[in-house]
Amino acid sequence: MEPAREAAALRLWQAARFLPQSVRLLGTRYRSLFVAYAQQCSPQGDSLAVADALAFVEFMFLQNRVGLLDPEQRALRSDQKALRRRYRLRRRGDAVSVVEKWKVLQWLSF
Repeated sequence: MEPAREAAALRLWQAARFLPQSVRLLGTRYRSLFVAYAQQCSPQGDSLAVADALAFVEFMFLQNRVGLLDPEQRALRSDQKALRRRYRLRRRGDAVSVVEKWKVLQWLSF
């Protein structure tokens, strides 16, 4: 397996831990959809898998060619909501990262 595909496969399984409902409902399509996403984005920072998971959900909702069924949309929204409780997604070009919300509040002395 070539290094780029190997890295995408590793990212795929790490992000899957944070998208349990979505991965279950997307089934075999998850792999091909995530590989398409991985070619467009590169995660940075401390929580690479979380950044990938949140950015993948956004990628899925922005895709016009992917016909998502209602249960798949609900699963993506549910997984996204669970992650957004704790993390905020940041984009800089094709790079994505996350910041834990409690750290932002801590920096602001709240």
